[in-house]
Amino acid sequence: MQLEVIRQDKSKHPFMRGMLVHKLIQRGLSFDQAYQISKDAKSFFQEQAEVSTESLMKSVDELIVARYGKELLKGLAKELFPSGKQICVFRRNATAPFSKGLLTQSITASGLKPEAAFQIAFDLEAKLMKKDILRISKKKLFEEVFSTIKNKFDPHIADLYKLASRIDELDRPVIIYLGGASGTGKSVMSTFLAGRLGINKITGTDTIREIMRLVFKRDLLPSLYNSSSKAGIGMPKTLKKNDRLIGGFCLQAQQVSVGVKAVVDRAIKERTSMIIEGIHLLPIMEHAIKEGTKRAYHIPITLSLLNEKHHKDRFLERGKGNELRKKEFYLRSFENIRTIHDFFNLESEKNEIDVVDNEDFDETTNTLMQLIINTLQEQVNSNLPSKY
Repeated sequence: MQLEVIRQDKSKHPFMRGMLVHKLIQRGLSFDQAYQISKDAKSFFQEQAEVSTESLMKSVDELIVARYGKELLKGLAKELFPSGKQICVFRRNATAPFSKGLLTQSITASGLKPEAAFQIAFDLEAKLMKKDILRISKKKLFEEVFSTIKNKFDPHIADLYKLASRIDELDRPVIIYLGGASGTGKSVMSTFLAGRLGINKITGTDTIREIMRLVFKRDLLPSLYNSSSKAGIGMPKTLKKNDRLIGGFCLQAQQVSVGVKAVVDRAIKERTSMIIEGIHLLPIMEHAIKEGTKRAYHIPITLSLLNEKHHKDRFLERGKGNELRKKEFYLRSFENIRTIHDFFNLESEKNEIDVVDNEDFDETTNTLMQLIINTLQEQVNSNLPSKY
């Protein structure tokens, strides 16, 4: 039986826990408290077909007292805010609606878990609504979040949030390189990191290689036309199998790095932060380390899957159609992929490029976020003028 709520104007609408949670948060409950009360309310009215708004809210108050006590109820706003109210965030001449989702996303860039970030965003909205603050500057909003993180968690995390939320205001662009063998999750992770960091530009080396194939014909640069796992084709047969593969892979990566460098140089010239991902990044990652922070903040990272079985399972999980054909190709080439994987890891370690094992998505994203923001903070601090 679907419970319906009768409004004052006699119109009816279905009872929705999500809507009640939102309203209770506006009154001042935490997300967890509001969610629990909404569950209690649904159980309380499960035998009824209809309930008036007044009866619903009276019963909700009684449920709050029963579960959390009278003192908590006294501290809540007595009435719900009109549903039409909307907090606006402004910066210079631009204004946008307050978004808990976007704020949560920006807070997670500090390394806080999504649940904690979500709670901060919800509590802040409730606080602003309770004070009837419907217009707030982006700077003031940032200060509110910064203060909350500093007091509730840790000053260091607050500093990381300060840096992560102002990447677009740094004195030079941020270039994140996410390298690694096929099947280690570079593309998915790049998209996720871009969302968390507010970076709008992502480029893959496979795309760059495809463009280069339009410029350079097969007879001029034949290695460009082989997949990385078949890069040993055309290398001297006097070499051992793995040496041919790695030699061909390195040659291919060097060739693609010309296009990668052009893309990175353009981004730096336009002062645009970007994430570039792909299997061909070793040469440009090594170059970025040597260049330092003269023109941009360079953060090279290698994604790995140390468990060979789990690496193979990633290809087994691929879908149907074109993805199925790709899956079969990767499985046939898996031995070569692992050879490149191990070579990539060894070279990264040799060049002091951080290697992150992408075994668990949530753990990896948190590790990457902390690694990126901590590395960025070190680079930014190294460029600050000395006080002495």
